[in-house]
Amino acid sequence: MAAQRKAEVLGKLFVIPGTLCALPDHQTIVDFVSTAISQTVPGIASVSFCLEGAISATSPNPHSDCSDCTARRDGPSDASDPSALNQANSYRLPLRTASKLYGFLSYSVLSSEEFLPYEPYIANLANIVATELERRLLELTRRTVQDQLHQVLQELESEVAERTAELARRNAELQQEIQFRTSLEKAFRLSEERYRSLTIATTQIVWITNPSGEIVEDIPSWRAFTGQSKEAMKGHGWGNAVHPEDRLNAITHWQRAVTAGSIYETEYRLHRHDGKYRHIVARGVPVLEADGTIREWVGTCTDITERKRAEEALQKSHEELESHVRERTSELAHTNQALSKEIAERKRMELALRENDRHKDEFLAMLAHELRNPLAPILHALHILKKHDFSDPTLTWGHALIERQVNHTARLLDDLLDVARIIQGKIRLKMERCDLTRIITHAVENCRPLIEARKHRLVLSVPDEPRWLEGDATRLEQIITNLLNNAAKYTDEGGKITLSAMRAGNYVLVRVEDNGVGIAPDLLAHVFDLFTQADRSLAHSQGGLGLGLTLVRQLVEKHDGTVTASSAGIGQGSSFTIQLPLLPAAQPAIEPDHAVPDSRASLSPTLRIMVVDDYVDAAESLALLLQMEGHEVRTAHCGLQALELAQVFQPQVALLDIGLPGLNGYEVANRLRALPETQGAMLIALTGYGQTEDRSRSQVAGFDHHLLKPVNFQMLSELLR
Repeated sequence: MAAQRKAEVLGKLFVIPGTLCALPDHQTIVDFVSTAISQTVPGIASVSFCLEGAISATSPNPHSDCSDCTARRDGPSDASDPSALNQANSYRLPLRTASKLYGFLSYSVLSSEEFLPYEPYIANLANIVATELERRLLELTRRTVQDQLHQVLQELESEVAERTAELARRNAELQQEIQFRTSLEKAFRLSEERYRSLTIATTQIVWITNPSGEIVEDIPSWRAFTGQSKEAMKGHGWGNAVHPEDRLNAITHWQRAVTAGSIYETEYRLHRHDGKYRHIVARGVPVLEADGTIREWVGTCTDITERKRAEEALQKSHEELESHVRERTSELAHTNQALSKEIAERKRMELALRENDRHKDEFLAMLAHELRNPLAPILHALHILKKHDFSDPTLTWGHALIERQVNHTARLLDDLLDVARIIQGKIRLKMERCDLTRIITHAVENCRPLIEARKHRLVLSVPDEPRWLEGDATRLEQIITNLLNNAAKYTDEGGKITLSAMRAGNYVLVRVEDNGVGIAPDLLAHVFDLFTQADRSLAHSQGGLGLGLTLVRQLVEKHDGTVTASSAGIGQGSSFTIQLPLLPAAQPAIEPDHAVPDSRASLSPTLRIMVVDDYVDAAESLALLLQMEGHEVRTAHCGLQALELAQVFQPQVALLDIGLPGLNGYEVANRLRALPETQGAMLIALTGYGQTEDRSRSQVAGFDHHLLKPVNFQMLSELLR
């Protein structure tokens, strides 16, 4: 094999203008030419192109960066010399200049004889590569310039559009400004015309001066008012029309305002053409130029003579008023002093009235207690007598009479206390859903003894089905009972009483009619007033205090209802109508449990009962009545005696009066609850005190029940049973 020989071609093979850092797609061209030379030219060992820098012919990457190469070969070497061959493998190539880029071709051959014919061809190929690279560079430059030009054109078009829009906007603003100036000029002309017209038409004097404060133009309104000529008023001649006493002050104020450039305002008397002087207020302001200098002065003179006169009259009136006020203040001070004394006296009287009212309540409570005490033994004795079999009709009549009168007296006491509580706002209703039909039935049963005793005929027109309403069943029964008792009392024996109930929309109407004594027309409007009676002599003969109807009205109004009375006159009977609201039909109503005690129920078992009452007749009569029922009874007449008896007797039931001497009933109940012998006993308050606070106290003290004297013995028997 022939020895390898390194042949090199060095020199300027191609020149690329410019100082580009990289050529467009040059690597593809260089690879293609290298492959073509290696395949077509015999004797070629390797071919490399280099664009700036050094290249190694034996390098695996013939196109690597040659910037680190420091060796350079300036001429050919002997291929037979190994060191020369190794030196030929590396060349130091020229770098780029400021305006050009040089390219070199380096190759190695195995046989120079075979290679020499192709050497010009290879040089030509290098030039072709340089030409193609230059062409591509120019194409890239052209495209870059086109892109930049296109971008510049787009930016230019955008800027042109923006400038066009800006010009359009400025043009619109200019048009608006032109229109505004036109309207402003028109308004200015109109204002000048109005000013001239106003100056002529106004009753005020409108004047204009030069910046020095001198009149230089004609002022028709001044001449018309003062009578001065045009020449006489010019300059400072206007001052001659001012009252001599005010002239110096007016001119001095004017000169100061002109010197300071401030607003001018003063008052003086001005001569009028008829020879009289009028009070004038003069005002003036400077009109300024754009630079702040005074162009002229404009002002007015206003006649205030009438106002001055009014002010003087007002001042005189004010002085008179102040004098009158001082006089009235003095009078009011005396009146106030007297009123203060009267108020103090009224307060004293009010306190006295309250104290009297409190004493009255205490008196009523004590009166009721003291009146109930004698009623209790009477009723007890009556029950004892009725237990004996008397065949004498007179005794039976007497028993019924006594019972009726005792119950009537007890009702009068209840009415008296109820009216007092209602007037003072102390009564409280126990509102619940209740059946009006059942309430009417109970009221009729309560009143039937009185109606039958007077031989009246009672006609009922009450529906069988329930009539539900919201109310206090006990108080509603009391309302109807009072009306029935009133009808029975004021109707002659053998009369007729009608009780009816009917629905009227969302209300129920309850009417009680009679054919009794009637009501006089002058009393009809006052029949529900306190202590009002149709006929005092008759009322007293029948028994009454004039409280029943007052109580009816108060209780009906507390149930959101109304009550009315009507009568055709004396001897024509009377009618009372109550209107009460019904519950809605759709609202479910549960009938309250008002179970009537069964008189046939089994008798109560034998109980140990202690009766404590300081009223001896009441205690002994009740004890006897309970003993006749089969109970074991002991009595005590004071609180300490009751406590001693309780520890020995160990009662199962204790009937206690409240108003006991020594220890009252509340204290006795407290101690009985503390004793082991009686802590489980039933404690019943049997007293004449029946107000709401009394019942509350008894509940707190430990009582199980609170009954009023005279006690309903049937109710007491039910409690014991």
